[in-house]
Amino acid sequence: MLRRLSPRTRNILGVLIILVITVIAVRYAPAQGGSHNVTGDLPGTPTVVTVNQVSALPIQQAVDLGGIHVSIKRAVLASKFSDDRKRIGVYTLRVLVDTQNTTKDVLGYPFHANVHLILPGGQIVPTKLISIAASSLPQEEQSGFFDFPLQQPVALEQLKLQFAGDNNTTIVVPFKG
Repeated sequence: MLRRLSPRTRNILGVLIILVITVIAVRYAPAQGGSHNVTGDLPGTPTVVTVNQVSALPIQQAVDLGGIHVSIKRAVLASKFSDDRKRIGVYTLRVLVDTQNTTKDVLGYPFHANVHLILPGGQIVPTKLISIAASSLPQEEQSGFFDFPLQQPVALEQLKLQFAGDNNTTIVVPFKG
């Protein structure tokens, strides 16, 4: 059937096929540097680059969430971080945390739904990216971060983290006591 087509029509058909394959590849292929590709996870932990760091603050606060101990170590405000693929907001506030399941049971805590940032005016900001897994094995320790989108720089000393606790309780942790 292709022999009946003119050379010009075959060329146009070939270009269209290449164009469709390219669009499909760009749309559905994993992101550059993504670990969910055919080669598996990245060989090592990549170095995170902070772009245009505005401020940083050591926090050293802790909270217990029904058997999960969360240590809040440090907050960094920057334009972006190299491992952040979600570009929401002009600035990103990254709160570095360590967690530990202090029980002998598998526990879960939905950080994405229960951790919020409270701005100085009382506005509540949900997380945009979390690197801590929601489920935790007995005695398991994790290190990671909570990212919050911000439209403008803020004084880190005036911020607070809000955690939803058991029985509709709320735990508020100030960045600076």
